[in-house]
Order: sequence, then C-alpha cells, then structure tokens
Amino acid sequence: MAFFRCLAIAALPLGAISFASAAPQPSAAPPVAPPGPVVNWTGFYIGGAIGEDAASARYNRPPPIYTSYSDTWIGSIDPRGAFGLYVGFNYQALPWAVVGVEASQTWFGDASYRELGSTYDLLERSNYVGAVAARAGILMRPDTLVYGKIGPAWINVKGFENFGDTFNRDLAAVQAGFGVETLVRPNIALRAEASYTAAARSLSLESDSDRYTPSILLLQVGAEYKFDAPAGWGAQAPSSPAAGTSAPDWTGFEVGGFASVNGDKMTYFDTNQGETGPFARFVLGGGGFLGANYQFAQRYVVGAEVSANYDHVDFLNAFGSSGYYGTYYHFGSIDDVLAVTARAGWLASSSTLIYAKGGPAWIGMSTDWDYWNNIAPNTTGRRTLAGYQVGVGVETFVTSNVSVRVEGLYTGVGEKIVLNGTNGPDEFTLRPSTLAATTGVALHF
Repeated sequence: MAFFRCLAIAALPLGAISFASAAPQPSAAPPVAPPGPVVNWTGFYIGGAIGEDAASARYNRPPPIYTSYSDTWIGSIDPRGAFGLYVGFNYQALPWAVVGVEASQTWFGDASYRELGSTYDLLERSNYVGAVAARAGILMRPDTLVYGKIGPAWINVKGFENFGDTFNRDLAAVQAGFGVETLVRPNIALRAEASYTAAARSLSLESDSDRYTPSILLLQVGAEYKFDAPAGWGAQAPSSPAAGTSAPDWTGFEVGGFASVNGDKMTYFDTNQGETGPFARFVLGGGGFLGANYQFAQRYVVGAEVSANYDHVDFLNAFGSSGYYGTYYHFGSIDDVLAVTARAGWLASSSTLIYAKGGPAWIGMSTDWDYWNNIAPNTTGRRTLAGYQVGVGVETFVTSNVSVRVEGLYTGVGEKIVLNGTNGPDEFTLRPSTLAATTGVALHF
C-alpha cells in the first residue's frame, strides 16, 4: 500500500490541473510520429518489480470433530508491499505474436493469515511466491505486448504444528496472470502485471484437524533489460509506428468497462477480546469508468475519472455469533467500490501511458441482522463508508480510438461500523478494504 500511496501523492496535484480552453486556431494536420526501428521481441531478458499483495486462505475444520463450526477465509492485505525478480525468454513467432517462458520469485513484507492471533492460529504467514510460467501474447502495436501466463508455482508457508513445533515449507501451487509490456527503448521494457497463485492442495495440520488452502494476489510494476537475439531468430514486426501514421491524441473523453480480481478484506475488532481476523477472500467482479484526459508537452497526460467496481463477497466467522437463538456464521459482506480519481502519467511511447491515480472513494458493505442481533440489539443493513483509492496502471491504444488498460488499485476507508455486544455498547468494529487488479477496454472521443 505504501507503494501505491507514494505514487498517488504525485498524481493528485497534476490531476488537479484544469482543462484549458484555447481560442480557435487554424486547422492543422494531426501530429505524425516518426518511424521507429524494426522491433524484434526475441531474446532473453532479466528484470525486477515492486508492488502489493493480498493473502487469503480457506480455513476448514473437517467433521466429525468440529461439526458445529463453519469454514471461513482468513488473510490480509500486506501494508509493506512486495518486490520480485524474474528472468525469461521470448520468441516472436509471428509479426503479431510472442511466446515464451519465465521464472520469477516475489518476496513479501508479511503476507499474514490470522483468525484469533499467534497464540491460537496454526498457519501464520507467507514470505514469498515463486513460479515457472509459460507466456503468450499479442502485439497490439509493434512495441506493446498484451499477454497471459500460467504455470506451476510454490507458496512459502510458516506456522505451528504438533502442538508447538514450527514449520517452514513450500506448498505446491499454480499461478496464472495477465499484463501489458511496452518497449521504451530497443532493449528496455516496462510492464504492469497481475497474478493469482493458488495452492494445489490443502495444508493439513494437527492430524488433519485443521486444513488451510492459501492463495496470493500480486499486483506489480516492473522494468527489464532485453538481450538481443542472434541474427535470424524470430519474426520481426514493422517499425513502430509506421512512417506517416498519426500519433494517438490522448486529449478528450473516454468511456470503458473492465473485469476485476478483488482481494476483499474485513477487520473485526472486539474491545474485550481484541482483533479476530482479519478475514480476506478473492472474488471476480467488474464495472465501468468515464474519464477525461489532457495531453501536454508531448509526453505527459493528466485527467480525471469516475469508476465503479461491483463485486460481492461474504465473510464468515468460524466460531459464529454464539447467541441465545442459535449460532450464525455470516456476519457481513462487501458489495461495491465507487471512486472519483485524478490521474497523471508519462507516455513511454506515443501510444502507451504509464500513470498513477488517487482520490476519494466509497465502499458499500452490509452487516447481517441474524448474526448481530443474535448477540445484542443492533441496527444492521447496508452502509456506504467514505475513504480513498490509489493505484497505478498502463493504458495503450490498439486502434486510433480504442485502448486497453491494466490497473492495480487499493481502496481503504476512514470510517468504521460500530456494533453492540453482550459486554456493552460499541463492543465491535468492522472496517473493510480492497485490493483489485483490473483489465479493461476504453473508447476515446
């Protein structure tokens, strides 16, 4: 989160620049981008990345020992960020297609899992994720690759078993991801990537009385150096852009939609018992956005945007409400995220924008009447909590008025929901947050 917040600080002042109106000028031909060198993506590369991660684990207590308990999801959004290294090989199989293989490892500040705290929980944290993935992509422009990746992976897990013994092991997993990569120099590329790594099997502890299935959501931006391939290897793309082709005009309005992968988190605090959780789950979602951009000094773009991301995730407490009329496990949900953000970016090429964004946001969530009124009289239902959103992204034109984008967004709130408990009023507080990876398409006009 600190990584996204720092970039957003730079984005806010620039995004506040108003769109200036100019007196009518004689019509002029649109700017023409000079032809670039012939592009060949074939070759080895090595790079590094920084970003943000969210951890989640399905926590299951199998019967018959715990027949009264419900499954739950525990996890967190890492406040200290992540950094990684990767090496790979690309082969440009066709003028418009690239395939390859990549090995990567990413380390976290602390991707923690908790329900009741270190005194009770068996699975404590993960400190890294590694993967060997196959990649395949389409060249939207000769210098810009949109790709997907998938392959075997491993998740580091640490904790306790056998009533006090510690463990530190790598759990077999599968990683899938997508991203945008653009060449800013013949041998230098920048990228934005989102990946999801899920354990291939459950981690069984305490003679199978507790099972955990961890997963990690990673949002990263990186840079790499590409080594030239020997002459004759791989197909070549035409120069980018072609001589006489008009450079895209970023000034104007855009409207679009996106799909999202969301790491939703809910903190659950009891003034008498301390913090339970936080609880975290990954769900798919999607939404839309409407924005305006202004390009100046040839290489910079500022703008403003309104967006809505709709997803729905339910949160369960494995111990339940323990009230007078039975036990309920579902205590709340997150439903949507709305935001109004300013953004500012740098054109890595005439068609590809790398940007940061930030601004006010709102998270819509609900509390469950059955759960909370089984504990004490409470006012429940849907609430909208005010907060902020920060993020980074890459957007690239694929035609003269259509662009694709990949974003990583963190949304936090300053407000919290306060609920009564058996030990008195205002005993419980809930606070939601989200980490989202989105991929979308926009129409410019």
